[in-house]
Amino acid sequence: MFDSKTFMGKREREAYEKSFVGRYQKLVKKNSFLYFGLPMMLSIALGSVLLSNFTALRYERRDEKVKEMNEEDALSMINNRRKVDIKDEYYKLQGLLEEHEDWEPKRVERLPGESENKW
Repeated sequence: MFDSKTFMGKREREAYEKSFVGRYQKLVKKNSFLYFGLPMMLSIALGSVLLSNFTALRYERRDEKVKEMNEEDALSMINNRRKVDIKDEYYKLQGLLEEHEDWEPKRVERLPGESENKW
């Protein structure tokens, strides 16, 4: 019923058709794939290639931070390990080692007749 095209006079239409946008629109109407689809696909492919180079550079920088160990360094790390005591590690995690060295967890005494609730 009503077109979405705006009205252009004869002079305006001629000026529009001579402009870059008008000529490009005319070419797209003739062969839309060649003038619109192909450039779009080429720009996507080019963007993918360029972005893959940036991503590769990012991961190469990360890889530089990680260094390979020779066998002697690895063996020295294994031999120089400290002995682990589970009780000390538990107290360190709880933050109780320095403050309460003699602290031991134990069960709360139950009232007479109260169940132990052991499953």
